[in-house]
Amino acid sequence: MSKIGIFFAPKGGSTEKVAKKIQAQLPDADLHCVADIEISEMLKYDKLILGIATIGKETWDQDYKKSGWDLKLPVVENTDFSGKTVALFGLGDSVTYGLNFVDAMGILGRTIKKQGGKLVGFTDTKDYNFTESQAIENDQFMGLPIDEDFEDEKTNERITQWIKELNDSML
Repeated sequence: MSKIGIFFAPKGGSTEKVAKKIQAQLPDADLHCVADIEISEMLKYDKLILGIATIGKETWDQDYKKSGWDLKLPVVENTDFSGKTVALFGLGDSVTYGLNFVDAMGILGRTIKKQGGKLVGFTDTKDYNFTESQAIENDQFMGLPIDEDFEDEKTNERITQWIKELNDSML
């Protein structure tokens, strides 16, 4: 089994907490905060797990200091991910922001695919309550959606099930 790189942002919140839970089930995986690395660090791994949060309107309406994926996405858009197997997880608020649930995961997923990466770890939408999401492709989420605001009691079970499903395509 080749090494897996887990890359997440932002630092210090729910996305980091979920990234650490994923790493706990994949103890040989390396964990990195996107803000602390160059995108070229990702290219050292053939298997990637990328975690991203969708910010809410309260953040959009404020002076928001860009960090993590916000600063790295332009580099990702110009990086060749051919030969990379990529699983995504995204955090979002399905109640307050049901019209934008885990949109950032979809934006990142489409970018990775456009740059040659192979996405795995799609998740059925049926266990989620939301209105719209840019993270849906062929009636599935492009990765694992997590709602730590309103469904945190489901997080551990969702991660465990997702990791089991990744075994066939990634691990």
